[in-house]
Amino acid sequence: MLKFPALFCIIMANVARSASEKYVDLGHDIFEGPMQWPGSLPYKRVDARKGFSDSGYWYETNSFCSSEHYGTHLDSPSHFAEGKWTVDQIPLTHLMGPGVVIDIQAKVEEDPNAELTTDDLMEWLGEHGPLPDGVILLLRTGWGTRFGNRTAYYGTDGNDTSKLAFPGFSPGAAQLLVGYEAATGRRVFGVGLDTPSLDYGPSTLFTSHVEFSSANIFGLENVANLKKLPTTGFHLTVMPMKIKGGSGAPARIIATLPEVRSASIPTQRDSSATSLITKASLHYYMGVILLLLQGCI
Repeated sequence: MLKFPALFCIIMANVARSASEKYVDLGHDIFEGPMQWPGSLPYKRVDARKGFSDSGYWYETNSFCSSEHYGTHLDSPSHFAEGKWTVDQIPLTHLMGPGVVIDIQAKVEEDPNAELTTDDLMEWLGEHGPLPDGVILLLRTGWGTRFGNRTAYYGTDGNDTSKLAFPGFSPGAAQLLVGYEAATGRRVFGVGLDTPSLDYGPSTLFTSHVEFSSANIFGLENVANLKKLPTTGFHLTVMPMKIKGGSGAPARIIATLPEVRSASIPTQRDSSATSLITKASLHYYMGVILLLLQGCI
């Protein structure tokens, strides 16, 4: 059994951690709308039952139909590489890890079909240092602000893929990231961005997809809220729906980052929420301590 001083230290460390971390939801809401990839099934929800039962309790259940690749989602390696991991085969250890952000918004403002190039990647590495082992690399293009407006987001409101326009990863950058482990011993587990596809809009061969998939590197598409992330120093947790044999799946993505008060001044609302969470944690742990002191535990 843990002695009181040791347990007290563990409890207070958890309180400190809960007060010093914050979380960012990187997913768009899934809703009925025209945001599916051209030619794919749209998301459709059917209210099967909703209301009070004859016995008086509330009961609600729904059904839905959707493409695997709708909304914020994960592309499994099998999406573009035969025999590679399906969604359910991706190791859990690959779905959690350090995150980094590379920003190309300035390029995208000049060219909606801009790509992350090898030069961009080498410049980032020169400024920020090597990628951490097991990294999930996110590309911030600024395109996510258009999500919800099909024409603005895809470049077309129809199913003609020859008219698609949005940024992405260049094949050269994909090759560099795939070869990063052989060159440095550090692995890239996943990549993602705030557009509909890892490849830029005009792509017809989806070469970047193929490069990543062939190396069992998963992709994250339609990622939200990248503007809320720092360049480095955060942790990502990716939670795709575990579809057996799936080429992809809707995913909840959470970023955990240390709260750096000097970087921004929290709003009154944010401060109040943080205060409430911290107080609740302290009340819980102090209750445990009192029970320990009274010999109840």
